[in-house]
Amino acid sequence: MNKRVVPKVSGLVKVGSLTAAPEEEVQSLPDIPAESGISTASKAQAADASKSTDPATQEPKPALVVPTPVAAPRTPAPSPAPSAESSESSADRWLMLPLAKLRIHPFNSRSVRTQERIEEVCKMLEDERIQRDPITVVPGRKPEDQGYYYILSGQTRYHAANLAGWKALKSQINDLIDPDDHLAFWKASLEHNTSVKETDWDVALKAKQLLDEKRSPQEVQQASRRDARTLRRLLAILDLPEPVLAVVREHSTKLTAVFCEALNSGIEELGEEAIAAIARLTVEKDLSQRSLIDHIEREIRRKKNQAAGSGRRAKREFMLPITVGDNKKETGALKIMQSPKAEGNRLITLTADLPESVVEAFKADIVAAIEKLGK
Repeated sequence: MNKRVVPKVSGLVKVGSLTAAPEEEVQSLPDIPAESGISTASKAQAADASKSTDPATQEPKPALVVPTPVAAPRTPAPSPAPSAESSESSADRWLMLPLAKLRIHPFNSRSVRTQERIEEVCKMLEDERIQRDPITVVPGRKPEDQGYYYILSGQTRYHAANLAGWKALKSQINDLIDPDDHLAFWKASLEHNTSVKETDWDVALKAKQLLDEKRSPQEVQQASRRDARTLRRLLAILDLPEPVLAVVREHSTKLTAVFCEALNSGIEELGEEAIAAIARLTVEKDLSQRSLIDHIEREIRRKKNQAAGSGRRAKREFMLPITVGDNKKETGALKIMQSPKAEGNRLITLTADLPESVVEAFKADIVAAIEKLGK
């Protein structure tokens, strides 16, 4: 009979005691359809049917193949949190759990998973037809959660398995964690996350929710493994205006806390929409933090220069061209404009490029006009 592929355990877990089930127990799990309400008699019948199969006519079967039936779930009854004297979980074994019995926990350490990554894992599952590593789940404890499990580690594989059409996943159960204790679940999820690092946006979002649940800043700092200053910097991300936040949510892997700090520094001078556009440019051009800061500073200087220039320009109210000679060539102009300095005043400018023969006469007329102004 073909030997069942035993999944590999990867990543040491700091929360609870997770021990792989003995190989002989994993080998003995019967292959039956993973449906709700499976009786003990049905399990026995499926096991007998599996033993009666002629190995010579049966192809090697991987750990998880669609639509190959999968092992029946062993759903333990919800149990109270273990006592301090107990160092091992009573349900720390590998089991096949139907996807329909798995739930997403709101305090999983990562809230952002790209469709690209899910499709990549889905293709790997379809190509290899083997689930290499078990996911880690926590049994629900509330009455309405009885028989369901919250995913502590392996949520991307769960989405990928759904996409691939799989019916169940090999799961490692940790019943030492209370899924209703959001702080404890989040801390455990952060410690289990050994593949793709959670983003600053992920941490900020969960930290703010826990603070809103009246958990102390010290508890959140300890769970997140961040100091007080770093946690304040992360929480500042959530204070960004919505146009900027929309870009951060979409590109959280790029727009980390330090990038968000730089973006926030320009909001007062440039406005929300302009900073949102700069945030998108940062992602498109893959700007460094230093390049982003330089770009914002240049935009601020440009805006100030434009404002200063517009302040010096006055609205023209009158203009008289100056022409000389038989050909009436324009050599200058007399202009009257609104004064940029005092309300109700007017600014007079006169420019003229005149032949030397008429300059003295013209000068005398101008001097007389100026002297008239002084009387």
